[in-house]
Order: sequence, then structure tokens, then C-alpha cells
Amino acid sequence: MQNKYFPKLFEKGKIGNLTLKNRTIRNSMGTYLCNPDCSVTPNNIKAAAEAAEGGVGLVFMDNAVVQDMRHMGLNASSDPHISGLSLVADAIKEHGAAAGLQLSHPGRDGGFVGGDDVVAASRITVEEWFEMGAQVPRELTIEEIHEIVECYGDAALRAKKAGFDIVEVMAAAGCLPCNFLSPKDNQRRDMYGGTLKNRMRFIIEIVRNIKKKTGCDYPLSFKLSVDDYEENSIRTEETIEVAKALEKEGVDLLNLVCGTHATTWTQTGFYPLGIYVPYAEAVKKEVHIPVLVTGNIQSPEQAEQILEEGRADFIGLARSQLADPYFVKKAKEGRSEDIVPCIRCMIGCNDKGLLADTVIHCAVNPTLYKFECPKIVPAETPKNVAVIGGGPGGLEAAVTLKKRGHNVTLYEKRALGGMIIEASVPEYKADIRKLTAYYETQVKKLNIPVIMEEATAETIRKGNYDAAIVAIGGKTKTLDVPGIDKKHVSYTVDSVLAQKMPEGKSAVVIGGGITGAETALELAEAGKEVTIVEMMDQFLGKFSAVVPAYMQAIAKAGIQIITGKRLESVTDHAAVIVDRFGSRQELEADAVVICAGFAPQPQLAEELEEFLEDVISVGDCKQVRQIYDAVHEGYIAARCL
Repeated sequence: MQNKYFPKLFEKGKIGNLTLKNRTIRNSMGTYLCNPDCSVTPNNIKAAAEAAEGGVGLVFMDNAVVQDMRHMGLNASSDPHISGLSLVADAIKEHGAAAGLQLSHPGRDGGFVGGDDVVAASRITVEEWFEMGAQVPRELTIEEIHEIVECYGDAALRAKKAGFDIVEVMAAAGCLPCNFLSPKDNQRRDMYGGTLKNRMRFIIEIVRNIKKKTGCDYPLSFKLSVDDYEENSIRTEETIEVAKALEKEGVDLLNLVCGTHATTWTQTGFYPLGIYVPYAEAVKKEVHIPVLVTGNIQSPEQAEQILEEGRADFIGLARSQLADPYFVKKAKEGRSEDIVPCIRCMIGCNDKGLLADTVIHCAVNPTLYKFECPKIVPAETPKNVAVIGGGPGGLEAAVTLKKRGHNVTLYEKRALGGMIIEASVPEYKADIRKLTAYYETQVKKLNIPVIMEEATAETIRKGNYDAAIVAIGGKTKTLDVPGIDKKHVSYTVDSVLAQKMPEGKSAVVIGGGITGAETALELAEAGKEVTIVEMMDQFLGKFSAVVPAYMQAIAKAGIQIITGKRLESVTDHAAVIVDRFGSRQELEADAVVICAGFAPQPQLAEELEEFLEDVISVGDCKQVRQIYDAVHEGYIAARCL
């Protein structure tokens, strides 16, 4: 029977001789849930079961290395790993999905994920990684290439023995097969380098070895970067030829993405939703096997449209599945509004996961892979709880408290969303607006009373509450310098990001953090000549997955950046800045916008503690950080009451 909400998304699909119950596939991502030797843990099994239970047709969970090495995923390099892998395959199938295993070799990225012996097609790595201390890979010998080809075939056979319905070769994102395909990374002068025919020789040999060992009927997928966004590297025209060759060799599915681990900025809000779809469509027109497209597909409506227009045959879900493992199930039931949206912040999945060598996280899903405690435990004794502040921390707390059976009242002096209203003003952060809309929907569905006023200690005392969660956010930091009170001086939250653009042609932004960068970009968009002044020596602070995207946008906008200087004073037409040696500089400024950040405000919580036993502060009012921290602390506070 046809699904009445998303008929194309929920029709059956075939990959070789494998039939899937719908057109959704959970793409493989490294989770770091494994043991140090990359063997399976109970949490790997639980994560696989949860992914399948969420409703997708096929689950590729953690990828598995074909040679023994330290990695973020699993291990298929030897027979002792078969038993553990079989538990993962069984968990997926027992929860209603087909089971797939992606086979991987990190190649040049081995230095990025912690390998001891980093190898690639040639001695080339990403320049930024090299500057951060990553190893330069050594060039593989022909004998070693042949050995790795055998390893792929052996690993595929182990996957088949473990009960997986399909295997996939990871030939995207900068991994080893990608290194051979790339004219930038592959500078070899032998039969594996030079012409495209030679550069694709490695992957063709992998396909043939897998088919030889697993049989021609065992389904095989290949994941390719259609364009890897690196200079002088993989481009669509050559990928089409690679796709044709793979089809000829018997590959059953092409999993198409773009970019590498070094170009993850394309997955941020600076780039459109479904950014990889045109690339997948271009390949699909040239082959006869099904095409899977992944990347910034954030809603079932978007997925349905891609399928309806014939631009792909299957939809891959990755970060959207981290945000809400039940994305597909909710879509099938016509509950799109209940899907927790990925906001493409890259904080949990990249910054606190991949780049930190820790178990992968998600900013908007505080329960992700937290199998040690149930998500919602009914309260033994329901309490009357006041949640003060309708930002992300307060909203998550209110929703979780209500689901647990507490009586909840939410106080917000302005509008639901709190400071993320301003945070979502730039178009490249529009995804955050979806998070606000999601919480608004849940508050209404759960009948949580919202009182639109500023709650004081006296308000809470009169309300006879048993407990309070304080989530009032931080307060704007002010600067005490001569001229700071002049009329052309304003603060970020009071002006630019509150959609109140200052007058004049030139603007100086004081503060080089993310907020300063966003403010500068909005000013530049309005046609102003903008200069950012940061007192630290480094603009935008520590490295993050989104930093390259900001840097590119700032360079494109022609914004000037000055580091190592602080604001000393403001005159009628200039900002006076000074460095650590006392050297002064005047910057012409029709407007000066202060982005000095925020400070905690613990006073209300301290007042409440005088008459309430249970008072918990969450988010920026406790310590100024990110949306990730507010959501997670709001959930934890609600779970603990």
C-alpha cells in the first residue's frame, strides 16, 4: 500500500538482488563507539539497532577498516572480528532494516584519525593538516597495493560471513581509493598514476577481488566524491567515467557525495540544502544502476522532491539521523513537525567528535549514544517546576520535564527561542530557525503553559513551585573606554543581529569571535566597508569545522581583519585601537559595533536558592558557551529532577 505522506520515499527499491522496504539509507559515519582495537562493543550493537529501528531501509553503520589500524570505526581485517560484526548485522536486521558494512582504508587521512603508518598513493597530504602536525603519508609500493586489494576482498568476504546483506567500498572523502583517483594526490609515474585509466586501476582491482571472493550476486556499493572541492583534484567529468567503469565491473549502487574530510565546510549552512544533488543527477544520467545521494538533506519533503524529480534513486541520511534517529519513522507517520532538525552547526559531530577523537555527539540530540540511561524516565513524584527562559536550554528542559510527567510552567520575557532568535538572523544560520519552530510545536503539543513576562524571585515564590530551572542566558559584556557612550556605538544584540542596521558607510566591529564574524558579514551584506578588530593574535579562536566557511565568506566580502589590538577609545568619526606595545591606530568609523561577548548572570538562581531546594542553572547564565551546552544541560537538568 502506498504511503499517503511520502509515496516515493516509502516505495520499495532494489540494489542488485537486494530489496529494501523504502528508499532511505543510513550512511556510514565513524562513531568511536568501538574498542581500542576497533572491535565491536555493546554500544556499537545498540547504535546499529537504534538506527534500524528508526525506519530506514538499509543501515551502513560504522565503516570497517580492511587492515588492522587505529580508526574511528570497526575492524574487518581478520577472521576473529567476524563474530562481533555478526552481532551488528543481526541487530540491524532484527530491527527491520537491511544490513550493510562499509569497508574503508583512511589513506592520507590516517594521520588525521591517528594511524601509525600513514600511506597513500603519493607523499601528499592536506597543507593545513601538515601545518597542524599531521604525518605526511608514505607512498605505497606496487606490492603493497596488491596486498591492500586482497585485504578489501577478504574483508568483504568476512562481511558476507557475518551476515551483512551488502558491502560498500569507501572511495570518497579523501580515503585511500580517493587518493588514487585524485590527480592532485596521485603523482605516481607507474601503472597506478597519470591517466584516469591508471588512477582508477586500484578501485577496479578492488571490485574484481571482492566479486571473485564474495560471488557476482553479492551486492556491492561504491561511495564516490563526485567533486572533492580540493584544488586541481577530482571533478564531475572524470567521476562520470569512473562510475561507468564501476557499472561495467558489476557494482550495484553508487553512493554519491562531494568533498573530503578537509572540506567539511560544504556541509554547513553557508551552502544550500541538497548541495550534492546536482552532482548525483549528472552521474545518474550516464549510468543504469541506482544512485544514492547524501548531503544536507534535512527533511522528508526535500527527500521526496528529489525522488519525484528523478534526480536520485535513494536518499542517504547521516547527520539528520544523529539529530533524530527516528527521522524516517516520523516521516512515514506524517509527523514531519516532530523531527528534531539538524542545524548543521558541526559542533557535536565534528568538533566534539571527529576532531576530538571522542564518541560522536549531536548539539540538538542530548541522548545520542547515551545508552547508560533511558531517554525518558517517568518522575516518581511529579513536581511543579518553573522553567525560566525560553532559549534552547529552557525549551529542552521544559519539553523533557513534561514528558516525564512534571507540571511545567515556562517563563519567557520576549519570545520563544531566546538569543537564538538573533543567532539565526544570518541566512547561513537559518537552520536554527527550524529548531525554534520544532520546540514551539512541542510546547504546544504538550500543552506547556508559557507566561510571557520576566520572572523574578518574587514571581516564583508566589507560584508555589517545587523546583526551578534557570535558563535566562548571558548578559551582554560592555566596554569601559572613553567615547563608548557615543550615539554611533552599539552592541551586537541591540543592533545588527537584531536587524537594526547602523547608519553610515564604514563600520568597525570590535571582537573577532563567531559573533563578531557574523556581525561583520551582515554589515558587509548591507554595503558597508567593514573592519574587524580582535585583541587576541588569532581570529576566530581555536580551529573548528565551521571556521573555513567563515574565513571564505569574510574574504569574499572584502572584510579587513586586524588582530593583536584592542579598542582604546571612540571619537566622533573613528575607533582608536592600540597594540600591546602602545602603538595606536585610528580606524575611520561611521559605526562601531561591540561584539565583546556575554557574561554569566547567576543572580536569579542565587535568589531562588534562598527558598527553593531544587534550583538548576543551565546554559549561558551558568557559563557562556554554545547551543550544544544549553540543550544538553537543559535535558540533564530535566532528567535529574
